[in-house]
Amino acid sequence: MNEPLKIGIIGLGKMGGIRAATVRQHDDTVLISGTDPNPPKKGFNDMKILPDYRAVIESGVDAVFVCTPNRFIPEVVIAALDAGKHVFCEKPPGRNMADIERIMAAEKRNPGLVLKVGFNHRYHYGIMEAKKIVDSGKYGKILWMRGVYGKAEGSGKPGEWRNSPALAGGGILFDQGIHMLDLFRHFNGEFNEIKSMCTTA
Repeated sequence: MNEPLKIGIIGLGKMGGIRAATVRQHDDTVLISGTDPNPPKKGFNDMKILPDYRAVIESGVDAVFVCTPNRFIPEVVIAALDAGKHVFCEKPPGRNMADIERIMAAEKRNPGLVLKVGFNHRYHYGIMEAKKIVDSGKYGKILWMRGVYGKAEGSGKPGEWRNSPALAGGGILFDQGIHMLDLFRHFNGEFNEIKSMCTTA
């Protein structure tokens, strides 16, 4: 049997906890280390809690989950790739094109590594079934698409990082609407042209 893939988790909030639970379900992965500016008192006793993301990257891990607020994702992803680690990062991977281009350059510099972004909605059962129908051509070609996305909790609490322009950077469109944009691409291919108007209320 191969050695289990050694995992570090950078950001131990809600998503870090979900990713840790997933790692624990697989015999071929093992939690090694994690970090968070406010480490939880429980739930992560099976890993070393380290002072910062650099320490996690240097702790002998093979791969990292990047579960930080949006502002920090590009810096952490690039550092991990350049240190030879596979990376799964939450979305959005960047807050502007410069962020994305820097990440793409790091990925290109490290062709033997895997970089994945958390576009999990593609794997919801209803989406997979709808994709089969669209791909079959049974009802013809998609001519127009519209998406509506609601979020009932998690973004309206006082002190929540998603409410901070400095940490989140784009409101609900960046944080959740990006799933809808990904599904548009998933169902209908890449965009040829983009025109947009965006506001946050």
